[in-house]
Amino acid sequence: MVTMLDCINRVPSIVEKIIANRDTTFSAFRNAIAGKDITAIYFIGSGTSNTSAQTSVRFAEVASGVSCEAMIPNPFLAKVAYNPNAIYVFTSQSGTSTLTQAALKKVKNLGCLTVAITGKEHTPLDDEADVWVDMGCGFEEYGMRTIGYCSSVLTQMLLGMEVGKARGYLSEECYNAYIEDACKVPASHKAISEKTMVWFDKYKDVLNGGTDIILYGPDSLYGVALEGALKILETAKRFISVGYEMDDGLHGPTMGFTKDHIVITLSDGGKDDKLVQGVSTMMKKEFNGHGFIVGRNTQDETDLAFEPASKNFIALEYAPVVQIIAYRLAADFGVPVPPMAEMMANDKPRYFNTHDADKPEQ
Repeated sequence: MVTMLDCINRVPSIVEKIIANRDTTFSAFRNAIAGKDITAIYFIGSGTSNTSAQTSVRFAEVASGVSCEAMIPNPFLAKVAYNPNAIYVFTSQSGTSTLTQAALKKVKNLGCLTVAITGKEHTPLDDEADVWVDMGCGFEEYGMRTIGYCSSVLTQMLLGMEVGKARGYLSEECYNAYIEDACKVPASHKAISEKTMVWFDKYKDVLNGGTDIILYGPDSLYGVALEGALKILETAKRFISVGYEMDDGLHGPTMGFTKDHIVITLSDGGKDDKLVQGVSTMMKKEFNGHGFIVGRNTQDETDLAFEPASKNFIALEYAPVVQIIAYRLAADFGVPVPPMAEMMANDKPRYFNTHDADKPEQ
């Protein structure tokens, strides 16, 4: 049987396919935005579709040269003013998320350009949208989306590049340089996945012994921290797990830490490195060594040290770390991790109540 770990290990090949197929994937999108005065991009989605947008949004802004924002559907629906020159991008792997559909319909009725990123064509979401963009995930056996997260992040980042190129903001040379950078991800993802498995084996007693797991991440790694917290909660089913932006998570949460908390800090070695070092030192010295740094500028042998290969796509290199942690916290403790087909056959999961609920009035 295909395991969740098999899905995680499939990501490098998915990344390669998404990059190779980008001309076909974005053909209709390029036609839709040609000659338009685009001033903003909104990414709207729930759950993993939101954490992927939180991961990709700043790069999309850098590449496109226009303001970009990631929002969940309810606050988006509550807005009373919408930018008519914005592109509204709605992400849902299944294409059935109820409020995401409602949000799309609202701005489409206002005459705004709507784009649906889904795992397959002819879902309720993309049938309503002006343009469909293939997420490139293919069939994913597990509802705990690992492939879907990574493919959403990369597709959203590429969409930002397409907007930048269409506007004349991103040169062909810069576009190609970004593609070359993205091409470094597959080999690095594989190497980091293997290293994470070894690291988890070494410290699994500590990681399994906590009651709560807190993840921190700066910049694009904030989205990875959010996604990691979601994956741990929905997969291991025995921890409260929270993801924080590096600075925001220091304003209050640290006062609640105890020796039973595990703090995992995703480090890119950038402007927030002093904050990374500070919270990790505190956990290591004051709370039974329950602080781990992942990535750059690690402190001791308990940390998971590696150097990401890319410059702009590092979130995709850190993603397998949090995904593998989630899987191993479940599998090593005997928590069942059934594929979606088995879950659906045994008992329709509560998760899908949010997809099947009556659609709200427009």
